[in-house]
Amino acid sequence: MIVPMRKLSLLVFYKDYQDFLEELRDRGVVHIHENKKRSAEDEELKQKLAVIKRIVEITKQLSKRVPKKEMSFTDMLERWSLAIEPKDKLAFYRQIFYPEEQLPEESEVTELDVLAFLEGQFKRMEQLDQQIASLEKDGTIYVPWGDVPTERINGLQDAGWDLRFFTVPDRKYLPEWEDKYNAFIVHQDKGQKYFITVLPKDGQEYPEADSVQFPQMSAAEIREQVEKLRSEKVDITDSLKKTAVVSIEYLKDLRRQINEDVDVLKVKDAAQVLLEDKVIALEGWVPENIAEATDEWLSGKDIAYELTEPEKQDNPPIQLKNNKFARLFEFIGELYSLPNYREIDLTPFFAPFFVLFFGFCLGDAGYGLLILLGITIYKFKAKPSIKPILSLAQWLGLSTVIMGIVSGTFFGIQLLDVQVPWVVKIKSLMLDSQQLFNLALMIGVAQIIFGMFLKVANQWKQNGLAGALSTIGWLVLIVGGGVCYGLSLKGYDVTIPLYTVVIIAGLLIFIFNNIRRNVFINIGAGLWDSYNMVTGLLGDTLSYIRLFALGISSAVLGLVFNDLAMNMSPDIPGVKQLVMLIILLFGHSVNIFMAGLGSFVHPMRLTFVEFYKNAGFEGGGKKYQPFKKRTN
Repeated sequence: MIVPMRKLSLLVFYKDYQDFLEELRDRGVVHIHENKKRSAEDEELKQKLAVIKRIVEITKQLSKRVPKKEMSFTDMLERWSLAIEPKDKLAFYRQIFYPEEQLPEESEVTELDVLAFLEGQFKRMEQLDQQIASLEKDGTIYVPWGDVPTERINGLQDAGWDLRFFTVPDRKYLPEWEDKYNAFIVHQDKGQKYFITVLPKDGQEYPEADSVQFPQMSAAEIREQVEKLRSEKVDITDSLKKTAVVSIEYLKDLRRQINEDVDVLKVKDAAQVLLEDKVIALEGWVPENIAEATDEWLSGKDIAYELTEPEKQDNPPIQLKNNKFARLFEFIGELYSLPNYREIDLTPFFAPFFVLFFGFCLGDAGYGLLILLGITIYKFKAKPSIKPILSLAQWLGLSTVIMGIVSGTFFGIQLLDVQVPWVVKIKSLMLDSQQLFNLALMIGVAQIIFGMFLKVANQWKQNGLAGALSTIGWLVLIVGGGVCYGLSLKGYDVTIPLYTVVIIAGLLIFIFNNIRRNVFINIGAGLWDSYNMVTGLLGDTLSYIRLFALGISSAVLGLVFNDLAMNMSPDIPGVKQLVMLIILLFGHSVNIFMAGLGSFVHPMRLTFVEFYKNAGFEGGGKKYQPFKKRTN
């Protein structure tokens, strides 16, 4: 559900504003209504956000260089980060990062200097890579010729001889060049001939071949320079590896500090100055459950304030409050959009379907059991911050086990073909391919109709009963028509009930879809709505076939790997079992990864497209983020 909000309007005397702002941030409950236009024009804010972007980029690069063996050092740093004040952290960082001979004075090192230094290190590494690549490219010119004796060549030139280097395709090389131009073949490779000519400096002709121009540096000098640059790169890399953990922790602190500055600047931009700069006005939002406590706190301050209900044109922030199960799926909903303040939070309603869809798509009891056991064991050692994700994974694993039993698949083995006694007992729970196909469509119809009921609730909540009449008409037609069809199959006469359903649905869809409009406009709108509804419902229902298709493809691929393991293993004791194990481990690992990815993505697609559309989801809500002190 969406937590109700209260609008907080504040008037603060300018001399008390800074102190009050600090108290407001310490309390950390008020979501300040931003002035996006002023914030977009705030140059200082832009600079702060640009620095945050730089920190994020450097942190990513440093994270790739954290040695695994230094994890214990991370634990030390966590204790360090709690025990040392920010100014001491800078001194500590200075001692660790800078080489002794380059150690600057403490007063000369600032937070942004550290960031700039790290950026300079990575930029220097890029420059080194470019210089090494350029030198190596020059060095390749010497490969066919070896080390060219520059001193001897210069001596020949001083003596009046012109020594030149050429390359030409084999088919174009003419043997008469050896007599005519005093040509000597030095090297042959890949259809090319490399040769030199030694002729007097009298301006005579040269062979029709490509002349080779050597770099200014010799081959030995290039190798020496490349080695020097590589050595410098190794030194920088080692330095970054040694200090990566410290640097990341330091940058996290720096980012937190700048984020706090950003929050203050956004509040500054949101404030309005009144009465000749003497009074500052702020607006924000407070959750209803803490509005009373906030009221008591503000009543003791020398400020003017008002806590009111949101008006129709207001757009309060969104704070979700769901039960323990539905809370696990909130982040999935946020991947698409938060609901707006005046509609229903669909998280608790799509959550059970999502779990079912995942199990249907993966559809292998063995895979589900593996996921469930692995996640359960890992959860004991996991950090508290990721335990909700692991709990979600446990639900998905359990669903996969259940749907794997229903589809009769265990690590690619078709249980319907197995004659083991305990398997035979549960075969009554298993469905064949046609039944699974029908089940997928039935689940799709159920979710679509459920979504339409939620749409009625949404429309009723936002616009009253009159706004939901058209959707109610469609539900009467679909549900009522379905019931009549079912009764007719049982032999009952449904003529009168069917006519009643059609008449009621027709009136609601074509006449009363908007009681404030002209009836002829309503009829036209009803016809257009009918076209969209009929084509949309058909396409939406068929989309759920993907549940069946993904489940079948996962089972078939598992079966294929099982067959490969059995048929490709040599009939050599020991080797046969080893090869089978390798094929099974590799094959099923690939299948779990690919099928698991599809089993997560496609249920999201069904949720965000088919279910959200039929539930009338609008979205566009902004998350409740109170003005408070930041933490890492």
